This record gives sequence, structure tokens and C-alpha cells, in this order.
Amino acid sequence: MKRFRIITFAAGGLLAASELARWWGNPRLVPLAFDELLVGGALAVAALATKRGPAALAAAWGVFCGLVLSLLVPTLDHLLYGPPKQSAGFYGVVLTAMLALGLAALAHALTLGREGRRAR
Repeated sequence: MKRFRIITFAAGGLLAASELARWWGNPRLVPLAFDELLVGGALAVAALATKRGPAALAAAWGVFCGLVLSLLVPTLDHLLYGPPKQSAGFYGVVLTAMLALGLAALAHALTLGREGRRAR
């Protein structure tokens, strides 16, 4: 479980850092990067909340999946029905990989929760 928490913390930090790097110096940073910063923070806090067990991890990864899905659907809509955004193909592939990672992590967190419940 320690390795999973490290991966969760790294994913949260990477998400927040990449959004800060993307929007740094732009006055629109706060409204446009707020959702990614919030989800990145939730992942980091869940990774550090060891006394809560895997419930916090499952919640944070679920929110991550929701965020990525909300970004992926409009991107795919632009790709399929136009007008395509600049580099929408690359962005769509990256978002799909992020969604796959998030779903795998969510499934793992839920499995940890079930195993912990059986052990009691």
C-alpha cells in the first residue's frame, strides 16, 4: 500500500505542477487551473491520510477520473465533429492514458478497501 500511496502522491503533484507550468504568468491561471490544482491536492492529501485507509484514496482517484473524463469528452467531440483544436489528437491520447491510469488506480483502491473489510 505504501507504493500505491507514493504513486498517488506523485500523480497529484505532477498534475498540479503541470497545470501551474502551463498557465504560469497568465492572469487566467486561477479560474482555468483551479480544477486540476484542487484534484492534484486531493490526491496528495489522500496519499498522506494513512489513518483513513483506502477510502480517501478511492475518493481522490474517483474525482481524478471525473475530471479527466470531463476534459476528454469535449476534446473527442472537437476531433470527431470539428472544428479540431490545435494538437487535439495528442491531447486526446494523453487524456485517454490518464483516464486508464485513474480507473486502474480507482479499482486498486476499491480492492484494498474490500480486502481490509474482510480482514476485520
